[in-house]
Amino acid sequence: MNRNKKVTNLIITGVGGQGNVLAARLLGSAALAEGYEVTVGDVYGLTQRGGSVASHIRMSRGKALPPYVPQGALDIVVGFEPMEALRVLAEFGCEESLALVNDAPVMPIGVQAGRFKYPHLEDLREALRLLSKNVKWVGATQIARSLGDIQALNMVMMGALVGSGFIRLGVEAFKKAIRSTVSKRLVDLDLSAFEAGFQVSKS
Repeated sequence: MNRNKKVTNLIITGVGGQGNVLAARLLGSAALAEGYEVTVGDVYGLTQRGGSVASHIRMSRGKALPPYVPQGALDIVVGFEPMEALRVLAEFGCEESLALVNDAPVMPIGVQAGRFKYPHLEDLREALRLLSKNVKWVGATQIARSLGDIQALNMVMMGALVGSGFIRLGVEAFKKAIRSTVSKRLVDLDLSAFEAGFQVSKS
């Protein structure tokens, strides 16, 4: 990414129950603390049934921007689910788009009911390569399970984002956002998940 850009357009996408909206809120808080103007807009599908969720985050060094990323203007997609990452890239991406993607699919209701088939992961990988300038894969689901709570995958992905170099955002700003926003009983878990994602992305 061009470090001198005054605007960063980012979409966090996944399915209902993956902690998409909280991750966007924390990212926005961390960016505000570092002097950005930030707008966040959430688009919900059938979230209670594992439907699509996309959070648009626009960070600017100038004035605040409208909340939704224009088509063709996406800088970064953070995909908690690979098919959702592909869907967002196809709609909002451009030649310079970057992708950070969790490698564990979540089967939609239609697949579970046998109405259609989920693409092979290798096919998704190839499609993402064609649409993104740089794709980084993260085993966020596996890392979250190793920490004892699959719900922590959102913080794993946020740590991976900060560690990836895709975005200029300080580690401490994000950790402060976690401490000030997350329930006290989950703070230690979420900080551990963030750190694990950060270390994996840096390696």
